[in-house]
Formats: sequence, structure tokens, C-alpha cells
Amino acid sequence: MHRFSYVTARNFNAFSSALDGMIAHTLRMSSLRRINILLPLFAMTNCCVRILTKDWKMATTLKDVAKATGLSTTTVSLVLNGKPHRISEEKCKLVEDTAKKMDYHPNKFAVGLVKNITKTIGLIIPDITNVFFSEIVKGLEDKLHENEYNLMLGNSNDKHRLELSSVNMMNTQMVDGLVMIMSSETLGEKERQTLSALRKMNRPVVLIDCFNEPGGFSTVSIDNYKASYMAVEYLLSLGHHRIACICGPLGLKTNDDRLRGYTTALEQHGASYDPALIVEGDFRYRSGYASIPVLLPKAPTAILCLNDMMAYGAINALKDQGVEVPDDISVMGFDDIFFSQIIAVPLTSIRQPAYTMGNKAGDLILQEISRHTKPRRVILDPTIEIRKSTQKLREAGGKPE
Repeated sequence: MHRFSYVTARNFNAFSSALDGMIAHTLRMSSLRRINILLPLFAMTNCCVRILTKDWKMATTLKDVAKATGLSTTTVSLVLNGKPHRISEEKCKLVEDTAKKMDYHPNKFAVGLVKNITKTIGLIIPDITNVFFSEIVKGLEDKLHENEYNLMLGNSNDKHRLELSSVNMMNTQMVDGLVMIMSSETLGEKERQTLSALRKMNRPVVLIDCFNEPGGFSTVSIDNYKASYMAVEYLLSLGHHRIACICGPLGLKTNDDRLRGYTTALEQHGASYDPALIVEGDFRYRSGYASIPVLLPKAPTAILCLNDMMAYGAINALKDQGVEVPDDISVMGFDDIFFSQIIAVPLTSIRQPAYTMGNKAGDLILQEISRHTKPRRVILDPTIEIRKSTQKLREAGGKPE
């Protein structure tokens, strides 16, 4: 074993032991405090494992093979690229045997630059610690690997400035195509700037969960209007009529479609629509937590949060106020990320098929690259995952129906 490999293995064991200790300590905390720690921890783990298990041995180059054979780099290159011309069979065999012995592999990126094909797809996401986006990454990566493509990841940290910087970086790296989820800051003029930068790439682009109707790009999303309409219908079926909503930033098409589904469902089913029961958040845990002191005095019997992270914050804030979920108030989320299944009160949530969204985006981008297909719009159906955070409305002084 190479010295670096030995050190790496030893460091990996130490890292693994430390990680086990951190997780064991975290699991003794309340379920929602665990969420805040485990989300970035798992993202860090993925990164560290890749680093610690990396083979640090330098790759063999054409120059290394040429030096070992005593031949020129040009001769070695011609042989290994299947263009031996007038090179003798003896020299060809020497080069091939030496390259195999030295475990030489062509630099696919360098070859791609020459052919203007890098076999690499770029992906820009708003938040690498959000499990919803991680599932999208996994779906896309699996589809790309099936087709021998690589993935280059950029994290905008939900900032428009970093989003534009990532687009320019992907363009510089000459990716064959780009898959993107826009930041929540990308509105109005900022959105126009991003779309303009994407068009200037002159490469296939697929937008996932896109906020506004793009021109000339493929998109993958769920029917957000239908999803929140379904959520309200479900809560109404449980007897709830004062249904509050913690939404995302107003002006985002994704959020606005969900909010429109919420208000329309209330109106069409004869339930009272009270604007005071809507609180604007930012799709983050803290905004869900901060919304509860605003909503509680208005006596909602159920709260629909337009993503799961805000639902986690809301549930934790309710607990801190001495309000039990679902006995005192029902809470419903949107996304159905992994942690919604394992928190203390498992969360009822609208399921977005994140893995499928990423996988389908990979399908679209590869078809546009290989077959030059026209941009398409793919809309997936949402479903409801019913768990313990919602129940039938409790009669005054009695038990839930």
C-alpha cells in the first residue's frame, strides 16, 4: 500500500469514529434540533469521505510512458490514439504493454477540449445542505453515470450573485450542458440576468423546479398549484377550516403557484379565507419558527407550510410554546424530504419526487446533447404522505374524531 493510502485509511478510521460519536451525541437531542445539526453534518460527511478515500497517487501521463519506453511523446501519442502510421509493430507493442503496466488512462477532459465534448454536465443548486436538493443531485448523477458522463456541482448558497458566478464558471469549464435550480433571490431583473447568462452559454439547459416561465429551456417540476390544493383538501377533510399557511418569498412562481392553490381550495370549498393567516417565510427553518408567535394569537387549527424545513421550525416553535402537534394543532409540510419520516412526530407532507426530478433532468439534457431535441416541459404529479403530524379536528373538550 502506498504511504498516502496508509495515511488516508488511518485518517478515515479516525474520522469514522469521530463521526459515530457526533451522531450518537446528536441522537440524544430533541428530534428537531437534530435536523439542524445532521443536515450539514451529512453534507460534510459526503465531502470528507470522498476526500479521505481518494487515491492520492498521481495519474500516469503520456510523458511518463514515453520516458519509460525511451520513445518520443509524439510516437507514444500516435500509438495510444490508434494512429501508428509507420511505427513498427515492435514499438507499438512496447508502448501498449508499458501503458498497461503503468495503468495509463487518457485524460478524458483534455481529449474533450480538443473535440469540444467534455462528457461533463454542470449542476447549480441553491443549498447543498438541503436534503431535497441532495436527492435531486443523486437522481441526476445516477442518470449521468449510466451514460458515462461526469457531474460538476456548484452551490449558489441561495444567492443570485453566486448563482451568476457559478453559471460563468460552468461556461469556462466548457460543460456540455447545465442543469439548474435558481436561487430564491432570482426575481425580476435578477432573473432576466440569469436567463441571459444561460442563453449566452449556447449549450443545452434544463431548469428544475423553475420559478418563472423560461424561454427556450427544458423544465422539470411538479404541479405546485395542484399540490397545495390537494393539501388544503386533505386538511379540510379532517374538519379544519382555520388553516394557516407559512409560505416562501412572494414573487417566486413556485411559491406563488402553491399559495394560489391554497387560497383557491379554501374559497372553492366554502372555507373562510383570512389573509391574516398567511405568513411569508423564506423556505428556511428559522422563518418557520418565527412565524408561530405571529400565527398562534389568530387561533388556526392547522398550518400548511410550503416546504418541510419551515414545518420543522414551526413544530419546534409550537413545542416551545407548549402546543402539542397534532393534539392541539395539525402541521403539514411540502417536499417530503427524508427527515420528515424520522422526526419525533413524523410529518405529513406533499411529496415531490426529488430523485425522479433529477433523473428526468438528466434524461432531457442528454437527449438535447445527443439528439438535438427541442426543449420540453415535464410536469410530475405530487402525492400526499400521511403521517402523525395531522389528525381530525378535536371537538371542544373532547378527543379527536
